[in-house]
Amino acid sequence: MSVIGSVPRIHKLPAAVVNQIAAGEVIDRPAAVVKELIENSIDAAATKIHIDLEEAGVSLIRVRDDGQGIHKDDLTLALQAHATSKLSTFSDLSEIVSMGFRGEAIPSIASVSRFKMTSRLIGMEQGWRIDNTGQIKPAAHAVGTTVEVHDLFFSTPGRRKFLKSERTEYLHIQTLIRALALSHFSTGIFVRHNQQSLFNLLACKGDIEQRVMNVCGPSFVNKSVRVDVEKEGLHLWGWLGLNEVARSQSDRQYFYVNGRIVSDKHVNHALRLAYDDRIAIGRYPSYVLHLELDPALVDVNVHPAKSEVRFAKARDIHDFIYSSLLACFRKPIINTDKNFAYITSDTNNQKNSNEYVNVYRPANYKQIDMLDSRKATTQYFPLCAGQFLIARIENDQYLIDVAKSRALITARKLLADFQTKSIQKRPILVPVSCELQQEKIELLLQQGNKIAQWGFALEQIAPMQILIRSMPSLLIHAETISLVTDLLDALTKDKTCASIANKLAQHVNDSGTALDDDSAKQLLYAIIKYDNAAKTTVLPWRKLDSETVATLLKH
Repeated sequence: MSVIGSVPRIHKLPAAVVNQIAAGEVIDRPAAVVKELIENSIDAAATKIHIDLEEAGVSLIRVRDDGQGIHKDDLTLALQAHATSKLSTFSDLSEIVSMGFRGEAIPSIASVSRFKMTSRLIGMEQGWRIDNTGQIKPAAHAVGTTVEVHDLFFSTPGRRKFLKSERTEYLHIQTLIRALALSHFSTGIFVRHNQQSLFNLLACKGDIEQRVMNVCGPSFVNKSVRVDVEKEGLHLWGWLGLNEVARSQSDRQYFYVNGRIVSDKHVNHALRLAYDDRIAIGRYPSYVLHLELDPALVDVNVHPAKSEVRFAKARDIHDFIYSSLLACFRKPIINTDKNFAYITSDTNNQKNSNEYVNVYRPANYKQIDMLDSRKATTQYFPLCAGQFLIARIENDQYLIDVAKSRALITARKLLADFQTKSIQKRPILVPVSCELQQEKIELLLQQGNKIAQWGFALEQIAPMQILIRSMPSLLIHAETISLVTDLLDALTKDKTCASIANKLAQHVNDSGTALDDDSAKQLLYAIIKYDNAAKTTVLPWRKLDSETVATLLKH
């Protein structure tokens, strides 16, 4: 027999609990707070946004902008759920053009942190401040708004324990800043973490390509196809990276819909189809692409974190993206700059006109050092976008895996030079900053001489941060931070010198496997000279009979 009243009655939750529950949908980590606050600043027409972080945002997130500011009488509303300046009627949901829309995140953020917001409206002489208590006080402030979030998740310790390490949360914020910087070019973004400068991205005044270079690197821009296609109210523009800037992970894939970075299965499928076999196996394409269309044709209100959208005509969007990218890939392009030269090659119609080849080479690879006139050959045929070569060496024909051959030859060269302390270093014009765990910092201090012997110059500039000032010349196109991380990991595990050389040599292919005529010949000369007397290595090239060659060339 049940006891009357033992079942809890239905009741309305307190506003604070409601906001904390809502925060769980959006505010899962510090990067999410940073995202919401930056988007609010962008919607306020800010031209400069300054972000200060402590302990990857857990201790402090401060976002200061020079936007329009907030009226004193609206500060209280700003901390209430479902209060916004960006929507008025239900019909506005179908044509959202701002970055924020889902009832705003400020109340949710305030409910899980020690919160303070100060703002001064354009035309007003006085600024005003509000905090978690809801009290409004006068405060000195320039035109614009500053939001301070201290002790994130202090009121919900259960959620705080699910945060990752400081380094992981810090990397999430870095990724977010890069993504936002590539969509709002007219806004300057300046970020400091633990008092150290992280980003200094000036507002672009027409030259948006410079922003892309600052975020993705000049090699990405120089080795990309420009996209600019308009059709029936759709506009697709941006940069489409070629095989040379393919990555070992999908960390340089930016797709925006009306300025909002999103992931959509129809878009992803169109991109995969367009790239097809243009990227080496195991690599991920790089791109920065913007799709602009009528806001009424896309619903951005389908995901709490605003990371997904729904298209009214998804099939049309898919076909437009696919056909546009395919057409751009097929355009013959010549592009040069002071560091690299890329050419389209149609020698004997052997290469597709859109393949770029890099003719900048490190000093270590000199043709005169590798040339053996008795065995040298210049007869070769590229297959699979340069991933393989069929080459004639003396009277025999070989099938050569370019990437594996490069890695094998580079590994042997690195090991030999390491043992003779003759690895040539290449200074990095703009040193690369990298954060490390404490054990890696200690390793750097303990084995600095050995690290230098491998061709690296690493300098500690903060308790958990280093600058990478030089790297081995043989690996000039490597992904710098990944290369250094692999070296330190190998040293931590006390790997043999041969194992370390093999690990580092894999990075010789970080920028792709495309070859021009000179570098292809140099690779062949290195293969000719390769001594495998011990026969302990399975070589990435093998002899072919004439029938097999004919079959390969036919297909």
